Amino acid sequence: MGGNKRELFALEDQYYQEKKKLDNKALDLDERNENLEKLISEEVDKMYHILRKFSSTADDVRDYFTEIENLRHFSNQVYRDYRIKLEDEREKYVNEFRKKRNDLDEEFHKLRRDYASTNE
Repeated sequence: MGGNKRELFALEDQYYQEKKKLDNKALDLDERNENLEKLISEEVDKMYHILRKFSSTADDVRDYFTEIENLRHFSNQVYRDYRIKLEDEREKYVNEFRKKRNDLDEEFHKLRRDYASTNE
């Protein structure tokens, strides 16, 4: 029975290590997305400053703003896709962990029943 407990502890340890890796990936992805959004906003602000400085209108650089919005849209789509992949991966690990833990619990209870029945 001690082997089962060790196996369960090892399984839990592996699960929490994988969970931590995925959490770190998610944090990194969120941080990168925030940084990109900040950079894009700064670029737009700079362009508006230049337009004011030269008394121009946004129509003069419409293509620039279109490209910036396309970049923002594309990066948001990529970000969402990666978040979905991370959530799917996390769910996979949770399900695998629960199944293995349930299998070990079942095996442990079976061993206890078998042991109890031999002592009757």
